[in-house]
Amino acid sequence: MGDEFNMGMPGEPQIGLPGNHHLAKQIQESGLQMTIGAGAAFAISAGVNLIGGLIGGSKSASAAKSAANAQNEAAHRQLEYDTELWGMNKDKILADREQAIATIETQAKNEFRLASYKDATSAKRYNYDMMIRNREQTSLNQQYRRSDDIYWQQLDFNDRSAKAAREDEIRQLGEIQQEANFDANEAYLDQILTEGKIRARGMTGRGAGKLKQATLYEVGSTYAKIDQSLVNASRNSRAILEEIARDKTAADLQSLAAKMLDPGVLPVPIVPYKTPMAEYIYPREIGEYDFGPEPVVGALASPSAAANQAWGAAISGIASGVGTAAMGLKTG
Repeated sequence: MGDEFNMGMPGEPQIGLPGNHHLAKQIQESGLQMTIGAGAAFAISAGVNLIGGLIGGSKSASAAKSAANAQNEAAHRQLEYDTELWGMNKDKILADREQAIATIETQAKNEFRLASYKDATSAKRYNYDMMIRNREQTSLNQQYRRSDDIYWQQLDFNDRSAKAAREDEIRQLGEIQQEANFDANEAYLDQILTEGKIRARGMTGRGAGKLKQATLYEVGSTYAKIDQSLVNASRNSRAILEEIARDKTAADLQSLAAKMLDPGVLPVPIVPYKTPMAEYIYPREIGEYDFGPEPVVGALASPSAAANQAWGAAISGIASGVGTAAMGLKTG
């Protein structure tokens, strides 16, 4: 024990003992003189208590210093961890920005490919629709020209048919008139022959007059029938000619109804618009403020301050012990 605390024999100065200077100072300030007297036993007891306080103070100071060192080591380890984590977070922020830029660039490329594909598809569709439109326009124009040709040919046919029908009717009317003329001439010849027969017979008087009148009546009746037949024939001819004109008009209207309307110009397909492209905003530049402050070590504990605090508590105990010992000496 004496070697651990550098202590000599009892009664010798305690050189190197922690806190001995503080004890001597307090003893000197108290004005006590350590003498061997009647209170020696009490003084020895106080000394033992004093030595125990010194030993406890030394152990407390050592424990406090160890705790402070352990706290500082933990703080340094925490600083090392925080610094490494701060650096990794910094790298992650930069990597995330690069990844975001790469993603945006890929999206922009895909957008361009998709827009190009849509534009090419729209252009092909437009050309295809234009080809169909042109063919349909050509077909409609050809159909219209053919319909127009048929229409005019039909009108010409209707006109020629009506003309032929009129000529046939007029010819028939002329034949009726010629037949009527023949009938009239024949009746006239019969009258002349009858009169000649009367003269040849030498008939005179009232009998000859009556026979002559009968002959004239018969001739007149024949003429009346001929005239009536001519009137009827003329009336029928006019009705037929009017019917021919109506039939021609109806045929012309039917031809006009069957005629195809002018198709005009078909609308062309709408020219496709260029596919709009999306706009992308790149992430802003990374600033130092994005990384935050670098980690710093926390407030480190001072081993000396911890030891002094422990020694302070021990010295307070020692002073109390010294005061108690002094009271014992005075009492002795």
